[in-house]
Amino acid sequence: MADKKYDMNLLSVTAMGIGSVVGAGIFALLGQVARMAGDKIYCSFVIAGIAAMFSGYSYAKLAGKYPESGGLTDYFRLAYRSQTVSGLLSVVYLLTSAVSVSMMAKSFGIYAVNFFEEIPDTAFWINLFAAALIISSSVLNMMGASDVGRTEILLVAVKIVILFVLTGFAFYDYVPSAAAPAPSPSTSAFLGSIGITFFAYAGYGIMTNAAAEVKNPGITIYAAIFLALSIVLALYLGLAFVILNYIPAAELKDNADIAVAVVARRLMGEWGYLLIYLTAVIAYVSGINATYFSIFRITRSLAAQRIFPSFYIRPFWRYGTWGNAFTTTLVLLATVFFDFNSIVNFASAAYLISYLAVFVANWKLRRETNSSPLLILIGILLMLFILIGFLASLV
Repeated sequence: MADKKYDMNLLSVTAMGIGSVVGAGIFALLGQVARMAGDKIYCSFVIAGIAAMFSGYSYAKLAGKYPESGGLTDYFRLAYRSQTVSGLLSVVYLLTSAVSVSMMAKSFGIYAVNFFEEIPDTAFWINLFAAALIISSSVLNMMGASDVGRTEILLVAVKIVILFVLTGFAFYDYVPSAAAPAPSPSTSAFLGSIGITFFAYAGYGIMTNAAAEVKNPGITIYAAIFLALSIVLALYLGLAFVILNYIPAAELKDNADIAVAVVARRLMGEWGYLLIYLTAVIAYVSGINATYFSIFRITRSLAAQRIFPSFYIRPFWRYGTWGNAFTTTLVLLATVFFDFNSIVNFASAAYLISYLAVFVANWKLRRETNSSPLLILIGILLMLFILIGFLASLV
C-alpha cells in the first residue's frame, strides 16, 4: 500500500497562518490601536498575543487528535452533544470568515482605484476589482491545497520582508529625543484596545484546516501555530514602535487608516510609500486566499454533517464543489451590499465567541486530547477578559 501524499508541510502551513493573521486589516488597525492604547500599545499587543497562544494551544491539541479538514466545525461536533449548538457555532464562525473576505476584497478595490489615477473612484470600479480578487482566490483554492500552500509561502515571504525592512529603517533612524510623546490611555480605552488588537491576531485557527494535509499533524500544526504567532507578535511590536515614534499623536487622528504608509514615506521617501502600498495589496491577496482555504473546508464538513445542503459536496471543478461556487457568489453579493461599520463590530465579537467556544470544546475533550486543564482555564479567563474589554469599548 502506497504512503499517502501530503500536500502541505510546516513551512506552507505556517505561511498560510501568517497570511491569514497579518491581513490587510493590520494596516488600519495599527493606527486605531495606537490612538486608543497610547504608550501602552506594546502591552496591548503582548496581552492579545499571549491570549492567542493559549488559544493556539487548544487548537493544536484538537487538531492533533482530530486531524480532519473541517477544523473547528469537527471540534464543535465532537464536543457539543447538540447538533443545533455545534452547527450554530460553526455557522457563526463561517459567516465571520466570509465577512472578513468581503471586507478585505472591498478594501482592495478601494486601494486599486486610488493606485490607478486614470480609473474613476466609483462604486462600480471598486466592486469590479473586489470581485476579480474574490473569484481568482476562489479558483486558486479549487485547484488544490498544494497550490494554496506554495502561493502563501511566496506572498507571505514578500510581505514579511517588506514590513521588517520598514521596521529596520525606523530603528536605524531612531533618535530618542525626537520621539513623539504618546499619551497614557484611560482604563476603558486600554481594555478596548486589547479587544481590537486580538482581532489583529484572529485567523490562526485556519491552520487546523490543514491537519488532514500534513504528516504528523499533532507536531506540525502545534509547531506551525506557535511559530506563526511568534513571528506575528515580533512584527506587530516592531510596527507599534514605528507608529508610536514617528507619528505625533496630533497627526495620528487624521492618518490612523494609513499610518504605516505615512511613516514609510517619511523614512524611505516616495518609493517606500509605494512599497508599503504594494505590501497592503499582497496582504489582501494572501489574507483572502488563506481564509478561503478555511471556508471551503468548513462548508464541506457542514455538508457532510447534513447541516448544509448536499450540493455543497457535489463536484464542480477540480477540487471545488458547487457549494464552493455558491459560497463565492454569496461573498460577492455581500461585498457589494454590506455596511462596513456594523459588520466590523459583528465580526470582532463573533471571532471572540468562536474562539472562546474552542476553549470550551477542548475542556470537554481534554482527556482525549491530553490537554492541560490549567492551560485551558487560563486561556478561557484571558479570552473572557478580552471579550468584556471589547464589549466595554462599544458602550
